Amino acid sequence: MTKKTIYILFISLLSIMTACENALTETNINPNQPKEVPVSTLMINAQSSLIDHIRDESYSGRMALTWVQYWTQSNYTNEDRYLFSDNTNAERWTEIYLDLMDLQAIAKLNSDPKTKAKAALYGNNDNQIAVARILSSWTFMLLTETYGPIPYASYGSKNATFEALEAKTYQLNPIYADPQDIYLDILKELREAADMINEGEPAFTQGDNIYNGDASKWKKLANSLILRGALRIRKALPEKANAAIEKAIQSGVMTSNQDNAIFISDNIAANAAPFYRAFVISKRSDFTVAKPFIDLLKGEVGPFSAVDPRLYYYAAPYQAVAFASSGDQVTRGDFIPKEGERLGEGRFSTDFYIGMPYGLESEYTSKIGVEATSLPNAPITATFGNPFMDYAELSFILSELNGWDNDHYRQGVRASLERWGVAPRYIDEYLAQLPPASEETVLTQKYIALYMQPFNAWAEYRRTGYPKTLIKPGEVSFIDTKGILNESPDAPLGKKYLFHSLVDDLQDDLPARLRYSNKEPLFNPRGYQKGVQLLGGSDKMSTKLWWDID
Repeated sequence: MTKKTIYILFISLLSIMTACENALTETNINPNQPKEVPVSTLMINAQSSLIDHIRDESYSGRMALTWVQYWTQSNYTNEDRYLFSDNTNAERWTEIYLDLMDLQAIAKLNSDPKTKAKAALYGNNDNQIAVARILSSWTFMLLTETYGPIPYASYGSKNATFEALEAKTYQLNPIYADPQDIYLDILKELREAADMINEGEPAFTQGDNIYNGDASKWKKLANSLILRGALRIRKALPEKANAAIEKAIQSGVMTSNQDNAIFISDNIAANAAPFYRAFVISKRSDFTVAKPFIDLLKGEVGPFSAVDPRLYYYAAPYQAVAFASSGDQVTRGDFIPKEGERLGEGRFSTDFYIGMPYGLESEYTSKIGVEATSLPNAPITATFGNPFMDYAELSFILSELNGWDNDHYRQGVRASLERWGVAPRYIDEYLAQLPPASEETVLTQKYIALYMQPFNAWAEYRRTGYPKTLIKPGEVSFIDTKGILNESPDAPLGKKYLFHSLVDDLQDDLPARLRYSNKEPLFNPRGYQKGVQLLGGSDKMSTKLWWDID
């Protein structure tokens, strides 16, 4: 069953459930479609679709992954320089809200007296509702941190401005809610979801790719997400944030990598990880690992001098360009150090890892070429696991909350290294050379660990200003000491190239937010106008969000 078909089935189901409230929906029911969709189908579809829509080559690859300079594009660098596609923005906006409708349907089917008994065949009713609330909160947190005011829906709130996903009066033109109200409600939703979980019964007997129905782990995730969200708003609302943090820790957060919330894709082409489909199936090589990130992992910039073992998992040596589109011709494991081999030496010399300079015009990146730079490695495998949150991040959060303490900091680094499969010897060697915990070292290691979670890394940069290794508009992006980009044989070596933003109001920093979908003023003028009003009157990428306090 395709995802598009599932969306159609769900919309039909939602029409049936709300027919008494809006007779017009009766005309939208397709008699040839099944009238019921199992909650397990809705859950697996929501999980996989969120990964497909948020962690794909269009939304992550051409926006967040490049803006936080994990990657850069080799051919079309306009988006690296902040000129993001309006069409892609509109598509993802719509698709993510459709994913949220799947989650809303799960909560409704498990709470409606007419349907909850059938839904209970797939797990405890309350647990299913809790999981739907947790994933909805994760998604809405990402949306409001990307745009600011957005249409919002809440399972447990009566706030009249929370109109999103309604199948009645404002289904097509919901008002944009105040982002501070949204954020506080997200924390409330996560708290209530964690508290309603019955750890003695499964959340789902099928359809849960993240925790395989383990209710206890879903509870830990809810509490850990509270820490993520509360820390984000702590400068703006310290009392509310600290109260939420205290209750979450008391209730129980992640304690090891066994608690990681990771969606692992199938080793089947149609259901493989998004970047495997982009690089291998579609045979694209649009993205290379960015020079600022490669240089940080090599210990050449930033607060760490040792070679980071994750370099070999995050990136491939530049000679390995052929493996990106060759499928199983070359085993990616060939680039991973084995016990007995020293990092930075021999075939694992860091000389083989070269990042593409960030923010250059396309004519220059094409001259350098993907053959001379490092492509991603592990992230483009078929079964790559995309995290919703992991223990490494939780450890760095606890380090910050405890005054940049060293124990949680080192736990976070170790957890990240172990999650990526680094051998114990290299973990111990790297930790032995790790400088002590400080604001800079903790937050820079957090940035390294958030690789392939780019929206979270972008939000962290806006909250903290770290890492300091990112190149900002107007700064030197690349010094061409080899004459690769010189436009004539007489041009001097050492020519400096600057990073030029293509957005007028972004000339000294990263985007503070993303503009709204260009379809919103047309299809939802009522909501859009309210959103712009809440932003202070301008839908600009430089407009800081309410929690983004220097």
